[in-house]
Amino acid sequence: MKIRVTDTVSDQGILHVRIHFPFGNGVALWSSSTPEIGEDLDVEFELNEVFFWKKNIIPSLKKTPQITFTNDTHSIIGKLIQDKDDGCAALKLGDSIILIELDEPIKEECDFVELKVNSIHLYPTNV
Repeated sequence: MKIRVTDTVSDQGILHVRIHFPFGNGVALWSSSTPEIGEDLDVEFELNEVFFWKKNIIPSLKKTPQITFTNDTHSIIGKLIQDKDDGCAALKLGDSIILIELDEPIKEECDFVELKVNSIHLYPTNV
């Protein structure tokens, strides 16, 4: 996924970056050396949470990808791609795919979903 770094903050040795995604803005944990403000980068996007239906993943009425950051929580809207037989799933945001872990397969038919996420981890691909 392509991002633009808008700010960097280091707190007790943990680097956070403020970023502009193609679908909104957010703050993420950064896993490499400090990027330059204004730098455009290609990154891998990781969510280290388990998603529970109707708790931190719900159906979305919106049908376009979106990322917003409010009160230390990200809201991520994307198209759900799911293997109905297990907890493997992915979220499609434009041309990007983000793997997610479900506590159990989602039985309801749904197209777009909204995830509530406490932290996003970004890893530069060096591409």
